[in-house]
Amino acid sequence: MIVSAIKTGEFGGLVPQANAAVLRIWDPIDEREPLGSLGWGDSLGLAFWDMDASALGVRGRLVARLWGRNRALFESLAGRLFGNDIPWRPFIAADAADIAAFADGLAAKGVTELLVVCRNGRGRSGTVGRWIARRLGTRFQTTGDDRDSGYIRETLDRVGGLAQTAVSAAA
Repeated sequence: MIVSAIKTGEFGGLVPQANAAVLRIWDPIDEREPLGSLGWGDSLGLAFWDMDASALGVRGRLVARLWGRNRALFESLAGRLFGNDIPWRPFIAADAADIAAFADGLAAKGVTELLVVCRNGRGRSGTVGRWIARRLGTRFQTTGDDRDSGYIRETLDRVGGLAQTAVSAAA
């Protein structure tokens, strides 16, 4: 299997393939197009900002750490604490759990390529893509930008674990 991080603009011109999966990361203010019925082998869509722990502040880190495993509760509390005028949405534990479960199911679905897509194809998608490649023991195709979002990686490690899972030899 090959895991690649790509930009939204590059993704728009691709033809869906049954042996490829898409993990689409939107900005919280983006309009979200459906992925599941487009012909990809599998898909997961999430929306969060590319921010690190320092951007969250003390209250934000506390809310994310204590209630981040429950997306609905987290978003309700965050709205009350920070307002709803700007979608305040960092990466949370629920996102990490969804990503880990998604990655672990790819080999059984015959997926040989995973595209991790975000606006710039670097911070969020690069960090998530490298983490998935490490988890699956497969290759990460880089765009040359090794930018790492430490907060996202640390949350993935904490929730999804550091252990590598095996992929099929055919992949």
